[in-house]
Amino acid sequence: MDTLDRQILQALAADARVPMSQIAKDLGVANATVHQRYKRMQENGTIRGFRLKLDFNQVGLPVSAVVSVSLVSDLSLGEMAAKLRTIPFVDSCFSVTGEFDLLMVVRARSSEHLGVILDEIRLKAQGNTRTLVIMSSHFHSDYRELLGELDNSAP
Repeated sequence: MDTLDRQILQALAADARVPMSQIAKDLGVANATVHQRYKRMQENGTIRGFRLKLDFNQVGLPVSAVVSVSLVSDLSLGEMAAKLRTIPFVDSCFSVTGEFDLLMVVRARSSEHLGVILDEIRLKAQGNTRTLVIMSSHFHSDYRELLGELDNSAP
């Protein structure tokens, strides 16, 4: 991956619907160059797709929480994550280091609904949990700045 690849990714991070021809024009390169690089990044898995960004308040899921799970079962982390994936309101799940084994982001309709989801998590995980309700969100990265920093010479 070189600077031009990262610039293409930055343009797509800003607006994933921007035409390739516009990216080529903005970067001062040929359309075919952008198309070839875009196709290569899709084929090698750098670009894994494009996702809808939701306002969870607007879709009826105003309560978000981070749930940590410490496993006590004989299941592997992958097996437990697969079990927890069946809970529709678990947005994401990560294996982590430290006191807990898994970290999840959960979306809920209300605090009561969050309680129901947490009961289901506890039942499936059969481990200790800790829940932190998210009070407000200050930012979500769109990766433009991160990609730009990759060209800096810092270690």
